[in-house]
Amino acid sequence: MSSSTHSSHKHPQGSCPMTGKTHDFCPAQAGDVRSPCPALNALANHGYLPRDGKNIGPFALVRALKTGYRLSTVLAYILSFGSMYILGQFKCLSLSDLARHNMIEHNASLAHDDDNNGAEYAPTKVDSKLLAALCAEGGKVLPNRMTLEDAARIRIEREAACGKLDSVHGEIARGEIVIAIGVLGGKDAAKNGVNISSLHEWMRYERMPTGWKPDHTQGLYQTYKMAKFVRERMREAEAQQPSNKPVKSLL
Repeated sequence: MSSSTHSSHKHPQGSCPMTGKTHDFCPAQAGDVRSPCPALNALANHGYLPRDGKNIGPFALVRALKTGYRLSTVLAYILSFGSMYILGQFKCLSLSDLARHNMIEHNASLAHDDDNNGAEYAPTKVDSKLLAALCAEGGKVLPNRMTLEDAARIRIEREAACGKLDSVHGEIARGEIVIAIGVLGGKDAAKNGVNISSLHEWMRYERMPTGWKPDHTQGLYQTYKMAKFVRERMREAEAQQPSNKPVKSLL
């Protein structure tokens, strides 16, 4: 997918005058809103969601997840309607609503700063140092790949540095990285993970990785199995870790 190189412009009614009805990349412009979730931001930047990130209904969110990432219908419905239920917004939402702290958004994000100032809305900008540290922690199992084993280790380290997440947000956090690996890594992602440079491009620029296209349908059961694997690896590693062992910093 090509990138928009046009100068700044507006996205009236969520459309882009430069890219038209294509799914070419165009970053957020003045007046647009985005979330702490790179997956949804990329969908907006490619026009699967309204490019201004506003007034998104649940069925539009379902369609975008299915079309942009080839999530199964069941998984797309659960994520879409589940998010709106948690936020208490049943008609529509804007991407910025997802930044409301401790609703869906949570501390110990892999690429975003924690909300430590008591603000209602958490940061939505990717922290370049955290992202660099995240990518540097990959490749321990397979060269240049972020595997589920890497994801489990990184989640342990991030939560050790920021504070243990409650059970609900712990599941959300694992689901985020698992779906990213599963979708971007391809049909063999559960075994081989995702290319680290592709993950970096997706998270840093909130765009579909260069040359990437979904090659499978990411379903609920597959996602559940991957998240369960990460959860079990986290528990095993935490059980083996001495209580007085110094916390390894990601920075």
